[in-house]
Amino acid sequence: MRFPASFDASSGEASDVTEGTGAAALLSRFDDHPSGTGIAMSRHAFTPRMLPCPCGSGKRFKRCCGLLKRAYRDTGGSFETSADAQIRRLNSAIEHMRRGEGSRAGAVLRPLRADAVAASEIALVAGEICVDLHLLTEATAFLDRALVLDPENPQIRIARGECHRLVGRTQAWRSAADGLREQLERLQRRALVRQRPPGSSNHVHIVCKLDTIGGTERRALNLYRCLSCHVPVTLWSIVPASVATAAEAPVRLISADAVPDGGTLALIGTYFECAGWLESSAFDRVAICHNLAEQHANLGRLLARLESNGSRPRVDLVFPSRFFHALIDLPGTVEYSPVDTEAFRPRRPRPDSHRRLCVGRHGRAYPYKFHPNDPAFFRGLLARGYSVRILGGGIIAAAFDGEVRIPDLLDVGTLGAAEFLETLDVFVYRKHPQWIETGGTVILEAMAMALPVVVFAEGCGYAELVIDGVNGFRVHDEAQADACIDRLRDDSALRARVGAAARASIVDLMRRQEADCVRFYRNSDAM
Repeated sequence: MRFPASFDASSGEASDVTEGTGAAALLSRFDDHPSGTGIAMSRHAFTPRMLPCPCGSGKRFKRCCGLLKRAYRDTGGSFETSADAQIRRLNSAIEHMRRGEGSRAGAVLRPLRADAVAASEIALVAGEICVDLHLLTEATAFLDRALVLDPENPQIRIARGECHRLVGRTQAWRSAADGLREQLERLQRRALVRQRPPGSSNHVHIVCKLDTIGGTERRALNLYRCLSCHVPVTLWSIVPASVATAAEAPVRLISADAVPDGGTLALIGTYFECAGWLESSAFDRVAICHNLAEQHANLGRLLARLESNGSRPRVDLVFPSRFFHALIDLPGTVEYSPVDTEAFRPRRPRPDSHRRLCVGRHGRAYPYKFHPNDPAFFRGLLARGYSVRILGGGIIAAAFDGEVRIPDLLDVGTLGAAEFLETLDVFVYRKHPQWIETGGTVILEAMAMALPVVVFAEGCGYAELVIDGVNGFRVHDEAQADACIDRLRDDSALRARVGAAARASIVDLMRRQEADCVRFYRNSDAM
């Protein structure tokens, strides 16, 4: 969410007022109240709960000042201090979120009791902050409280619905998987068995949305590069390809006059729409790369459309990691993104001098690719003498507004990924706690560049390829990450040894996988 400069509880809007003014506005619904002496309750003492509130808000008394009166009573007559403290605390949490200090924002909100919050706006904003920090138990309490205080507020209902979706999403995935499994079984039962002469290959059509470059698009390009030396392949895009994509491989645009047809169709991703050719083209086989956690509905629609395809193709699912395969619990095969280990290789030795070590990462400029505490984490590295570079980091630049010491935040496209990685000594990867990173191609690219990687392992698919202390480091919190980075700074031999092991493991993986990949896509009766 985007956070205002401060919070005014009387309106629920952004405000530039000084700290505590929001509380004063809230308390002004009552009669004059000498500072520090409590609240004069006389005007509201005998107001029937169902009548319009005397404060003029238009709400019934029980939904307006009656709530404040009850909170005043429940806190033993010290509500002025309590309300003022609530809003100061909320404003402090907002400021920490704006600065990318998610851990401090969570700590500030922790003492705030949801059942003691008397204004729906306070409960809503506190709940939204907790959702963004993935503190779902706390978020649920605040948003449930907000709904009690203002049951007709659509913003509260939306925020509460999102929170409940996150709480229940693992169970929702399992339920969706049951239906998807039935669809796949029907498709396999009706699939025609096709025999090809020994040694023959069918044409492979790789389809993706190639107007940008991210992990999915990179997977499509890597798959084309991997297969094109062995089988006939066409790389298709459903929209005009970006200049960067077109420079890497020949891309055909799907149009009314040109569509994939025959052989094997490889759909890389399930987030884009395919036109009517999906039902009408005659495919022997369809392989769908299912690589986003929230795409069950789209995958179900794709499978339903393929059931209408008269050629009755075999349909197989491909997953980017063992982690995601197990999480989704659907039949299929695991295929790591086939990284080009020639393009991603170190081209010059990294110096062993006592210069400032450069720590960084690259990736798509997308909010959920960053943790709410990443700016604070990077500040800590800078303060300890490291330099920090982030390709795709412009999206967090606002967290450093007005600061003198900031990371080198580069926009995507400023440098090529391999060229950028050449400037780093240590690669660190962490993402938003709500984001399920089913793969993480950037991790494999960094390892191929012989960089020691420090990966926050939770919810990250390609962390499964990191053997802790051997070809990289798997960490679970910032303290562990800091300790690993400091070890690497102090021991150049460790950096070299772990980096070399990282590259060797990826080169070996890609070599072994290439043969499997060619077999998988070459034969229409694979699997």
